[in-house]
Amino acid sequence: MPHAAHSLAARLARADAFAAERGLALTPLRRQVYALVAGAGRPIGAYDLLAALEPERGRVPPTTVYRALEFLVEYGFVHRIESRNAFVACCEIGKPHQSQFLICERCGETVEIPGDELAERLSATPPAHGFEVHKQVVELSGLCGECKRS
Repeated sequence: MPHAAHSLAARLARADAFAAERGLALTPLRRQVYALVAGAGRPIGAYDLLAALEPERGRVPPTTVYRALEFLVEYGFVHRIESRNAFVACCEIGKPHQSQFLICERCGETVEIPGDELAERLSATPPAHGFEVHKQVVELSGLCGECKRS
């Protein structure tokens, strides 16, 4: 089995196990959306997901896909890449963590770097200025190693 297919199969198995452990309803549509996000290899938007679902499911209303994505984000299956309005599969489903993302400006490759320590350090500064943090997103944009070489 090719590495990418094995990796996707492993991710799907972990997603299924996590949903079962938590009693979460990973419906066929949610699982299919997760599989598409995990198999994309880079951030994928809701309308790209709709197009990918159409051959098998026919026309799916955008709200249905957005609801599936909300579920997947809420329970940590995927992360939303704010700067791209797109989604990537979480590198560690079921392990609460804060992440930072390295995003290639040329090819779109996105790497998740779990980093609770950095998140804690960033969150510690704003209260000194009277600021209350509700959400923290760290996205670093540049060139991946492959694009930098070419």
